[in-house]
Amino acid sequence: MDVDLLRPGTVPISPDTILWFEFLLNPSLLEKHLAKTKPEPSATDLIVSFLSIASEKKDEETGAATEPVDITKGEENGTKRNRKSLALKILALKVAAFLKWDLSILESKLPLTMQQTLLQSLLFICLDCDMDVSRHSELNLSSSPCQVVFAVVLYHRWVLRAIMHNRISIRQTRLPNVSIPGLQDPGNIAINVLEDILRRLETQAPNSVELLSSQESVPPPSVPVFETFIGLTEDSLHVKQDWDKGIKISSQEFLCQIHFDLASYLLFREQNESARESMQKAATLYEHLKSSNTQFSYCSINEETFNGYCQALELTTSKRDLLSQLQHSIHNQYTGIVTILQQDNIHLQIPQMYRDILEFDIQGAVTSGKFTVARDLLFQVQTLNLVCRTLKGLPNYTTYWQKLHQSKVKGADILVNAILAVISSSIDDQRKQRLKQLIFLGIVEYSPLREWIAKHKEIKELFTFEELTKMNLPVIKSEQCPGEITEDSSDVPDLLLSADWGHNNLDFAGDSRLESGALEQQLIRSYDHQEVHKLLIKLGSLNPGKVLWKINNKWELPIPLQGVVTSLPRFLQDYCYILLAKARELTAMKDFVGAQQFLSTVEKEAKPGNQFSNILSYKLLRLVGWETLLVQITHFHTEWPSSGINTEQLIAGCKQCLSTLKSGDNVIPRLEILEQCALCLLNLGQWEYLSLLEKRWNYFELATALASACFDVARFKGNKKVCKDAWDIVLPVFGPSQQQKRSSSGAASIMHRDSPTHCGSVTTRAGLYQVLATLRDPIALAVAISLLARLNNVLRDEPTFELNVEYTGLWPATVSNANSYYARAVSEMLGQLLALSLRFHPTNTSWLKLLADLNFVMGHYAASLKCYLEVAVLVSDFFSQPLPRGVMDDHVYRRMIKCCTNLQCHTQAAVLCQFLEEIDYSTAFKSLGDSKSSGSCDAMDAYYNCIWDTTILEYLVHLHSKRGETHRKQQAIKVIGLLELNASNNEEIQREAANVRKARFMRAMARQYLS
Repeated sequence: MDVDLLRPGTVPISPDTILWFEFLLNPSLLEKHLAKTKPEPSATDLIVSFLSIASEKKDEETGAATEPVDITKGEENGTKRNRKSLALKILALKVAAFLKWDLSILESKLPLTMQQTLLQSLLFICLDCDMDVSRHSELNLSSSPCQVVFAVVLYHRWVLRAIMHNRISIRQTRLPNVSIPGLQDPGNIAINVLEDILRRLETQAPNSVELLSSQESVPPPSVPVFETFIGLTEDSLHVKQDWDKGIKISSQEFLCQIHFDLASYLLFREQNESARESMQKAATLYEHLKSSNTQFSYCSINEETFNGYCQALELTTSKRDLLSQLQHSIHNQYTGIVTILQQDNIHLQIPQMYRDILEFDIQGAVTSGKFTVARDLLFQVQTLNLVCRTLKGLPNYTTYWQKLHQSKVKGADILVNAILAVISSSIDDQRKQRLKQLIFLGIVEYSPLREWIAKHKEIKELFTFEELTKMNLPVIKSEQCPGEITEDSSDVPDLLLSADWGHNNLDFAGDSRLESGALEQQLIRSYDHQEVHKLLIKLGSLNPGKVLWKINNKWELPIPLQGVVTSLPRFLQDYCYILLAKARELTAMKDFVGAQQFLSTVEKEAKPGNQFSNILSYKLLRLVGWETLLVQITHFHTEWPSSGINTEQLIAGCKQCLSTLKSGDNVIPRLEILEQCALCLLNLGQWEYLSLLEKRWNYFELATALASACFDVARFKGNKKVCKDAWDIVLPVFGPSQQQKRSSSGAASIMHRDSPTHCGSVTTRAGLYQVLATLRDPIALAVAISLLARLNNVLRDEPTFELNVEYTGLWPATVSNANSYYARAVSEMLGQLLALSLRFHPTNTSWLKLLADLNFVMGHYAASLKCYLEVAVLVSDFFSQPLPRGVMDDHVYRRMIKCCTNLQCHTQAAVLCQFLEEIDYSTAFKSLGDSKSSGSCDAMDAYYNCIWDTTILEYLVHLHSKRGETHRKQQAIKVIGLLELNASNNEEIQREAANVRKARFMRAMARQYLS
């Protein structure tokens, strides 16, 4: 329940409760109440209460709304009632005087109706009559009393400010126009009442501008104070005020406030030239008042707002802060930017973010060639930013020293001058210490800087004797005073300051250890098998007992291969091991041809009779052959679909590798190779072969399960109802625990311990993604994507956010205990798989739509909108053709509207409402209404030429007219007047006009989100 301490009956009366009539009975009570630190109710609450009670008392009078009643006339009872209403209004004026007539406070705290009532009451008290405000221009203010000038000027200032405040401010909650019992809050204004008041004020605005502009010759008034207004008592017969008790103000202060309000309103109306003229006058007066230390009694200009207006109107004032100077310099193509940054290094006023953005902007402008600047301007800015970041204790970019090396002498001079400019000012010890650290680092990174620093005594005075000695800077003689530097001390020779001594090829023939180390480094770097052979021979002669394949800890081989290779004789062991390890390195670097050359060299060395037994030769040949097959499979998957590999031979090799599991051979392939063979056959369409493999080998169980699903899709055209094999393998991966789980065949999954770089089995999310990321065939990818999409739908169980894609009907529709599974991980893996799939199939619109829907469900609205636009680009050949309804349906458009709304792009959302089968006017109107109040982030009226629906255009005209946005209103009227949008046109012309605007809008969206 709302409690009003000024109204009896709403709360039990306590001794501290002040009732409204007590302020009337005791004139001193109001002043005592306002003098409190935090009066409750506050000053503005008192004004609202006094005026609302006064209006109630006035409404009780007969004919009170049409004719004012003189308090000296009328019947006794009527006189008392009118006197009571007027007394309350005088109390409200006393409170306003206590607030120094600050319109910014009154605008923010009082409802518009109360503001109007208060100022009209002031006019009535000052003019001693009711006078229509439209006749104020007839008054001769130069000869009028001071209180009349004050009241009239204040009222017309309020007219302009009220229009701006209510058109710019956030919309208030719409209230019903009907009367609701108990709704007595005077702060709630019906929307029709508010619009009616604003409409009358806008009609009055031109007269107010004219009247305020003519105040140059009017003498300044005195400002009424609290004591000026004399309250009525029971014996009062006339309204009398003591106007002599007002505060005299200067004409500069009076005109400064008038010109500021005028300029603000004219800028609001986009009359920039007139606004600039008024603001220049206000700026001149304001600076004069500040320079003379004037105590403001009337002028209430917010300095930040004032500076913002000056920047917007490009005014030059005698004294501006460094941030304003920076922005002005940027606007004038960086004129004087170096001087501003040098001053900021001393005062540290500009936020570092602005300086960093400035550096990037200049770099971008120089790179793109937008305009020509001084050659070293970018480096000067980077240097000054380096010094600034150092003084603030922020980390610096390491790339600066590379740029300093490139700039050489000029760069060192710029850096030293930047440091000198700071040292010459008075800086604290902490900043001096930071500068010393910067100089230390500079000498380490760029040794010639030492010479430049040695020339400047001011910089050397930062350091102690010991520090100068450590830096090899000239130090003073013993007879000099401590801290002073002599100029004739010897410098360090240039040869010692350079890391390049001119010796390119060092000869280590005198030291076997150095020679051996150099050969080992050469061996590690070499990728020529002949050079590797020669280096091994040399190293073997220098250190016969050393195992050479251990010199690099990055050389690793799978356990089966390592076991065979380490059984070879010493030289062949080192040679084969290093060649095999380097083949793996080349595979990782995607040099598949070089990797196969190394493997073929090992095969030649492993032929029978070459220093080892036939059994060992057989094992090594088999293992190396399968490694070669793995390189070919990796090559095929990496450069798919144009790898240049004979797919028939690849299929035969994979089948032969898998068949060794049935042959009972003692030498079997590694688990990674078996899995990759199965995945390769899956990508090559050998689904029937994979589906017939025995289920007891769980190394490639997921691949065979996916192959079975693909085979069923091919046979039954996707009409098979449920396929559970792959589902049962994937589902436990997203379960509550990551313990070892049994596969669908009942065998426990084992980790790929024979492969150092392999993630392991599909019982982990990493292992599952590694398998799914190897898929390339479109049907195999579609089956895997549909599985994850169905699993995501089942676990989320939100019909409005359900993902729709082909083949989801293959999988079960329910999961027991779904809450124990990690749905977020399913969504993330699905997103990764879709992104990977679109790399190989970028024109698949179904997957693009699914990725857009997934991003929408996860709340990634910008990414979702980008994917929807990519779909539109693909299906319309970059909007050269109409968007097909089969792909871009209402479901897609509504999600795009939702994305735009969440991204605060309300005008884009409104334009998209036209794309629906039935135009959604309510959403369009709401979006256009929100485009002002919610801080719209799109181009707003730049999209008006993309609107073809006349109803929306008519609403725009009404909206801008109501807000007073003349320029946008004229733009909307211009669009609605185009001939092709005439409602009398035939359907073909209307359809063509809509298609042209659709394409124009979608291209603009594509440039924004896809560039």
